[in-house]
Parts: sequence; C-alpha cells; structure tokens
Amino acid sequence: MPKVRRPVHFRSYLIKSNTGVLPHTHEFAQFHCARKGNMRLETADNCWIVPSHYGIWIPAYMEHTVWAMDDVFLESLDIETDVVDETITMCKAVTISDVAKELIHYASETIPELYDEHGKDGKLVSVLLDIIFNLPQVDFVLPWPQSPALNEMCRTILESPGSEHFIEFWSARVGMSTRNFSRKFKKETGLSFSLWKQKMRIFESVIMLKQSKSVTTIALEMGYSSTAAFSYSFKSVLGVPPTEYSV
Repeated sequence: MPKVRRPVHFRSYLIKSNTGVLPHTHEFAQFHCARKGNMRLETADNCWIVPSHYGIWIPAYMEHTVWAMDDVFLESLDIETDVVDETITMCKAVTISDVAKELIHYASETIPELYDEHGKDGKLVSVLLDIIFNLPQVDFVLPWPQSPALNEMCRTILESPGSEHFIEFWSARVGMSTRNFSRKFKKETGLSFSLWKQKMRIFESVIMLKQSKSVTTIALEMGYSSTAAFSYSFKSVLGVPPTEYSV
C-alpha cells in the first residue's frame, strides 16, 4: 500500500550563516520558526526579518528566498493547503508564544512522518495548528519598490544600513530629480524614503539585539547620534524600547 502524506510534515535543520535558499516555491504552505539564529525572507514585493523565537507564514506557491544572517536552527511545518487557515494568503511574521515554541520543538523531535491522524499525535498536531494559526502578527516587513532601478538601490542600501544614504545622492544615482524620486518611491512602497530607511535600520537593529549587541553599539553602528535618539526611533517604529528585544 503506498504511503499517504499527512496534512503536516515536520522538519528541523541548520542553515549556515551567510548562506541561503535560492528563489523557490512549494505546493504546500510553510511555517518557519527560527529556534536559534536570525534570518531574512524575501519575495518579489517584500522583505521580512525573522529573529530567533519568531516565525513566518509562507503561503503555497509563493516564490521566496531565505537568507541566514547567522547560524539558523530552523524548525519548519509543511502544511497541506486543505488544512491551512483561510487567513494565510500572504507571508506574515508572527510572535511565537512559549507554548507554541515548545510544542513546535516537541513535534519536530518526536512526531513521525506517517503519524496516526486519529491518535494522540494527530490530536497534538490539531492543537498546534489552532495555536499557530492565531499567533499575533508583528510588523517586520519592508516593502520593495517594483521598478528595477529603485529595487536594486534598496537592496544595495540594505548592505550598509548604518550609512547616511542621502536622498540627493540616490536620486541622482538613479537619474531622477529629488522631487520625482520621492514621489515615485512613495508610490511604489507606500513609504517615504526617510521612513523606509528608518524601518530598515530598526529591523536590522532587532537582529543585532538578538545577537547580544548592546544598545549603545547598535546606535553607533546604525548612525544615530545617541542612544536616546536610537531608542526614540526604535519605539516609534515598533512601539516598544530596544530592551524588549534584548536577549
């Protein structure tokens, strides 16, 4: 008798630092949880940070790239589309509760590939799905511009988040007036260039906090004049001070 795939398949594996998975899709939805380490997930339209102990939903057939910013110990659920909650239509980062984190780890370690859907393993999977479908979303998403020149520019800026990146320099670099640049950038991303840069720096700062760097060190590396200025910027984006994300 042929094996019948179960609604949920658990995997855990290591993605080495500064390596990634090239653009790809799956015929099933995925839920990624970084038990240790930090990663970035990109689609054609957006970029998400996924710090340790956070998770991200990836709908079926959504092309995406995963990049490990340090060694990532990933725990992943592959979920058949017929059991995926109807709200999972786009990628979204979520906060993982302690209960969800431990259940995901337990399931990844103990539940077999062909678990009994009607036994205790099946019941645990059902409870776990109910929990992760309702995890609160967190705003760790940065939109990409669609025009090639602006898209390439943003990806270049992301490589040196602490630099000034003056609008005058980049508008000239892509062959636009500052006014046209500002208008086009906001039309394509929904954000002003200055707000996009602020969010980008704060998201990078979250990763650095998870890497045990001090607030003072991060403030300096991100180009802020003081820790107070950095903390104010951080709270204006995420609603909490940087210490909330410290390891």
